[in-house]
Amino acid sequence: MPETGSRPLIRTEDVIAMLMIIPSLWVTSPSEYYSLFNGNIILSKHTTALLLLFIFALLAALYQNRVQRIIDTIKSGVKIPEVTIQDQTVHLWKTKFQVLNAIRDYLPFLLCMLAYQRIVTLIPHSPHAGLDKFFMQIDADVVNNFRNYIIGHFGTYKSFNDFLHILYKTYMISVPFVAIYLYIFKEYRKFREFLLAIVAGLILSLLVDLFLPSIGMDIYTKKFHVHWDGSISIPSLYTAIVLFYSFKVGKTLTTFFLPFSILFFLADILSYSNYFAAIITSIILAAISIPTARLLIWRSRR
Repeated sequence: MPETGSRPLIRTEDVIAMLMIIPSLWVTSPSEYYSLFNGNIILSKHTTALLLLFIFALLAALYQNRVQRIIDTIKSGVKIPEVTIQDQTVHLWKTKFQVLNAIRDYLPFLLCMLAYQRIVTLIPHSPHAGLDKFFMQIDADVVNNFRNYIIGHFGTYKSFNDFLHILYKTYMISVPFVAIYLYIFKEYRKFREFLLAIVAGLILSLLVDLFLPSIGMDIYTKKFHVHWDGSISIPSLYTAIVLFYSFKVGKTLTTFFLPFSILFFLADILSYSNYFAAIITSIILAAISIPTARLLIWRSRR
């Protein structure tokens, strides 16, 4: 059932966004502000994913009426007339500019994710010893034989490597896809709970990364110097939260994402993108972040 209750003016995600923005501003140097205001922005893969999330939010608002008519047609079996541009304009006007409402719903989560991208710059300055030797030993004991067997048989094929690359990148659209899925079906509470789980996962991963940093596999597989990185695989975290939350949403979403998730985790291992231990830790944090988000929603009483 779509949720029709009003959403509170001040929400849990607003408070979290404010608490994350403050340290993110502190770690951003004046030169970075200068580059930002002069348009010298380098889009990372995570920033690209955030832009996708924002674009999907606008599309969800602009075409919610059109999509709803398609859904009604499927449910009733009776074809509903196509929505014209004029109808869509009237719809946006009558719903008090749904685009602005969608931006309001998405914006706190976007700010949290952007703040996270700034705060992670503290990880290289962490004084704690890295876990690379320990993680490499786990890889050697658990997945290296499997990894070498698959790469030895299929790694020479360019199509196979391209396939792994595409599978690995699926995490970039999984979060925006589920967010727009819940938003279009007006499951606003589940929408908030899902994105709160993403934010909670990022905060937990940040704490783990600050106290248990690692250099990462690049220094071994690509033979170049890199700064301290985190001990969490953020792509695995996103994918695991999407998969776990899809079980709560329904069988349709679960059936769709389950094979993609399995293939993603295989690609994450076979492409030497992250340590196996980092992937497992990310999955554990994902499992913790969902009840954490549920608790935050309950505390807000809306």
